[in-house]
Amino acid sequence: MSGTRPNLEHWRTSITLVEQNRIVYRGVPIEDVIESWSFPATVWLLIQGTRPSEDQEDAIRRVLVAACDHGPAAPSIAAARVVASTRGAPGVAVAAGMAAFAGPAHGGAASACAELLVELAEDARSAGEQTRARLGRGERLPGFGHPYHARDPRVPGLLEAPLEPRRYRDLVRTVEAEVIAAKGDRLHMNADAAVAALLLDAGLRPRAVDLITTIGRCVGLAAHVEEEETREQPFRAPSLESIEYIEGER
Repeated sequence: MSGTRPNLEHWRTSITLVEQNRIVYRGVPIEDVIESWSFPATVWLLIQGTRPSEDQEDAIRRVLVAACDHGPAAPSIAAARVVASTRGAPGVAVAAGMAAFAGPAHGGAASACAELLVELAEDARSAGEQTRARLGRGERLPGFGHPYHARDPRVPGLLEAPLEPRRYRDLVRTVEAEVIAAKGDRLHMNADAAVAALLLDAGLRPRAVDLITTIGRCVGLAAHVEEEETREQPFRAPSLESIEYIEGER
């Protein structure tokens, strides 16, 4: 409630119950979750608070897999490997990668695109009309274009999930068509837009989209931290020859 102070002496949660010899996730005993729940289903349970349908579980699985890794050229992976090269705690290196991933020009673009899609869906005008108007004002739409891919190979597997209805995936295809018509063939949707549309169709709120992609990226970060520590020499840094010093510039 606005104007009230948080209660620092009392915490409330409906996520996990912990008692003597007992742990419960959202009403489900931990031993049952360990025995028979998949990881994507557990992610859905903890974040959404319900048991997912088969198609919702599949949607989460697709996004987790797609988000795992994009190689050392991705800022999040590069950041994690640089920190791992100093031989600090592995978790610190993963955290460094996550800090980079959270940026709106990197992993944060997925939730930004989700918010855009919700705005378009709630407007009385058609998505095509709204997109043309935004492009006419010079707006840059998150989730379109990619520095490495003319066609992001992750997109088909995300958009083709069997989940119904397909409201936001149909909407993002409309937006893509308008962007390409106005800006050229290099600006097909990327994985951020496809992830946003799929998770909105699954029932997640826009800001929760980044939570799912963050979980997925942690896996790739862990793999790169392990590789950096076991296969590379310590102290990853730019070579002196690659650094340009600009005299007198502030």
